[in-house]
Amino acid sequence: MDKDFLVLCQEALDAVDQEGSISAGARLLDIPVGTVRHRVKRARERDFVPRRISSESDFDLPVFDDDDISAPEILDHMERRFEKKLAYEKSQRWFPIKVRSDEPIGLAVVGDPHLGPSCNIPLLKRDVRIMSETEGVMAINIGDTADNWSYGRLLQLYSEEDISRPTEQRLSRWFLRDAKIPWVLWLHGNHEMMHSEFSTYLKTINVEQIPMIEWRARFKLVFPSLEVRVDAAHDHKGSSIYNVMHGQKRAALWDEDADIYVAGHRHTWGLSTEELDDGRVVFFGRARGYKFLDRYAVRHGYHNDKYGATVLFVIDPQDTNPASRIHSFVDLEQGAEYLEWKRAKRA
Repeated sequence: MDKDFLVLCQEALDAVDQEGSISAGARLLDIPVGTVRHRVKRARERDFVPRRISSESDFDLPVFDDDDISAPEILDHMERRFEKKLAYEKSQRWFPIKVRSDEPIGLAVVGDPHLGPSCNIPLLKRDVRIMSETEGVMAINIGDTADNWSYGRLLQLYSEEDISRPTEQRLSRWFLRDAKIPWVLWLHGNHEMMHSEFSTYLKTINVEQIPMIEWRARFKLVFPSLEVRVDAAHDHKGSSIYNVMHGQKRAALWDEDADIYVAGHRHTWGLSTEELDDGRVVFFGRARGYKFLDRYAVRHGYHNDKYGATVLFVIDPQDTNPASRIHSFVDLEQGAEYLEWKRAKRA
């Protein structure tokens, strides 16, 4: 659109504004109504503002090119981006993870690792070895891979740690890529969100394209003969001093149907199975995680559990009884032994 035409568009818009209608503006300018209508449309697309004109004016003000696309074009662009983001959000809801056979598998839910000075390293190394060496295991990182303390209101906690940001990143890279854990999902918890560049870093080094999702993921384990639905969250909404899995029970009652509801975050553990009023048999779990030296928890009177750092769900898709199809274990080693026995039995 050349500059002369822009001047004509401005002139048409001014005439219509002054005369009150397109036809009157066309008479003032002595040009066809269709021409005026076309020029006014173009002027409005570029957000031109009407200026009162006078046939007696001794000067013409310049009309400059726009420094950006018009508002309608911006809206069209934003509409396409919104539709793209909406499609992305929908694709993450009950996405499938395909399991190639009907052999029993073990779904290891790794509680908050908090890789750093407070992490129970001997236990972590044992569990990493079990997950990497046991056939049929697939693992979920429930979130809070490192402390990643913020510089703001948690500055005191950050100052008490003798670990640097680069070291946290190095440990996280080992956990994701070099520990040989068969990951199927990584969640980002509140500690990943304290510094957004940390979660960006994790996504950047995610060469295996393991799904990385903020806070909560709902997915399906799709076996050849069966689907098992898993609702995994860094934490589900709701808490109770009487039941560490209150949030999971709440999700089972009020959210979408799943077979397993599992979370972490609170540094406590619990496992249970229940048949709901609608006849569904559901399995609840919470993984304790690996942060054992927690002065913050001591300071605020939080209970310090000893077990359940990682919990394991052994799933046998060939079992037709929904109450015995899944077995949960608070001890990863014991669960791995049961999984090996189940797979050998099915062989």
